[in-house]
Amino acid sequence: MSGCLMVIPILIIMGVLTSAGTKQYGEMSPYSIALITLIILGVIVVLGKGANKKYAGDVEAFADKQKGLSDIAAKYNKEISNLESSFKSEIRALVSDKDSQLKDIRKNYQEKYWDQKKGYESECNTFLKEWEEKHGSLHLQDYWKWAICIGFVVILCASSFSFGLATPPSPSVSPMAALMDTRSWNADNIPMPHLTDGDQYVSNPDSILSQEVVDSINVILRRLDDQFGIESAMVIVGHIDNDDPVAMVRGIYKNYGVGRNDRGLVIVVGYLDHSYFIAPGRSLEGDLTDLETNHLAQDYLIPSMKAELPDSGMLYLARGTYALMSEKDMPQMTALKSNADKDDGMQGAGVFALFLALFGGWGYYGRSVSRKVGFADMKATKLRSNPFFLYFGENSGSGGGHIGGGYSGGHSRSSSRSWGGGGSSHSSGGYGGGSWGGGGSGGRW
Repeated sequence: MSGCLMVIPILIIMGVLTSAGTKQYGEMSPYSIALITLIILGVIVVLGKGANKKYAGDVEAFADKQKGLSDIAAKYNKEISNLESSFKSEIRALVSDKDSQLKDIRKNYQEKYWDQKKGYESECNTFLKEWEEKHGSLHLQDYWKWAICIGFVVILCASSFSFGLATPPSPSVSPMAALMDTRSWNADNIPMPHLTDGDQYVSNPDSILSQEVVDSINVILRRLDDQFGIESAMVIVGHIDNDDPVAMVRGIYKNYGVGRNDRGLVIVVGYLDHSYFIAPGRSLEGDLTDLETNHLAQDYLIPSMKAELPDSGMLYLARGTYALMSEKDMPQMTALKSNADKDDGMQGAGVFALFLALFGGWGYYGRSVSRKVGFADMKATKLRSNPFFLYFGENSGSGGGHIGGGYSGGHSRSSSRSWGGGGSSHSSGGYGGGSWGGGGSGGRW
């Protein structure tokens, strides 16, 4: 219990050090921390070498302890090997009623094995009692026990601080914020181009998207309207009022009635807020489920936004929606990662590998020291396991079982859809009076 309780303050300290490292980001190198850690470990080793010389008698005493225990184990293991040879000879000599006799013979030899094990444990306990009366507690064991533990704590603390150094602090706003209006948008002040031009579905008042991408998305959303009767409003702004995309979605449906026959689709993205919501209209929820809107966001929107590539995210979101409704293959988006993320990822991986090597190396060193001075009380030789163990169902055949059933991934859709049809006139503009039933998915990146 005390060991478990010690973990709690160590984790707290690691968290504090990670945070402290993040605040010092760029002011020092994680590799300099690793060098300091190596120096501390080196000091522990040098002091340990001195302790080994000072308490050379402890090393010899522990070696005697290991030898004594090994000799006892070797003696009883030899007896067990002789029993095993006798057991095999009796088995080979069986002629009739083999199954019944085999069980009796095995049971007899198991009892003999337990007698040997009791004798081994009794002799070991006697030897250890005599050894402890003669030598008592070894000072060298106590030193190395604490030294190795302190080394591990130093590595953990140093790695936590270094991970902080390798992780840039999250900026309060994106660097693009300087290029945008600092105002926030809501359903009442957001410009809706579709009200005056039926071919325009994208609202991009902060010019986060390039005009070329806006034109491409408008073409895709017009196809959704023509072929499936899905009237869309795609909104991407820097900031949303109160950072509440759900309220903005609700307001857009209420103010403008997106979607004829309740087959609307409203997508709201707060780029600088790192938030979004995808909301199909009341009648569209059966064809575009909450799970599917979440997949669209996870596959296209979020990876692009994390890489600060909003053009790709919104364009592929539109393409993915169209492919999903058309029951075509979903578009494959190449892996996206900003250069800053790549650099941070490479540095973080290097720091992780370095401290993992330190941790593993210190563990190996601690194990080797323990074999010499025994702070973990490792035994060189132990008693053999029971070779006469009677397995359950030893004489019965085992049949292979098969659990039927499986999971079929991917989307399974009916080939026929119910939709209100398209064919609307786009030039006049305006929405069809749709409403929202509360479905869809949203979140943050």
